[in-house]
Amino acid sequence: MDAKIDNMWRLNVFKEVPHPSSKNIITPKWVFRHKYENSSLTKYKARLVAHGFTQVSGVDYREAHLYAPVVRLESFHMLISITALFDHDPCQFDVSAAYLHVDINREAYMEPPPGYEWEGSVWLLQKGRAKAGQ
Repeated sequence: MDAKIDNMWRLNVFKEVPHPSSKNIITPKWVFRHKYENSSLTKYKARLVAHGFTQVSGVDYREAHLYAPVVRLESFHMLISITALFDHDPCQFDVSAAYLHVDINREAYMEPPPGYEWEGSVWLLQKGRAKAGQ
C-alpha cells in the first residue's frame, strides 16, 4: 500500500485540498491479491480503486464512456506485422501504473484511502483513468 501511495505522490496523481462543499467525493477501496509463480507466493499486491459508481451522470461528468485503456486490435496487428517484416523477436513489457500517467481534464475529488486520511482534507485527482471530454 505504501509503495502505491508513494508512486501516486511521485507521479502527482493527486494533491491534498480542503474538503469542498457541494462536491461529490468519490470513496476508495483497497483490493488485495497474491501473486504466485510456480505455485509459490512471490508477491503481495495492493490496488487502490475508486468507487466511480457514486458519480452522477450529467453532474460529475458529461459522458458515460469510462473504460480501461487498452491497445486497439489494429495497432497490435500492425506491430506484429512490422516485427515479422524485419525478422525481430517480439517481447512483452509492462508500464507500471500506466493509467496514472494520464491527465484528468475535469474536477474529481476522492477521499484518501483507509490508513492515509488527513483531517478535513480530500484528494483533488490530477491523473488517472478517465476518457477525454469528461
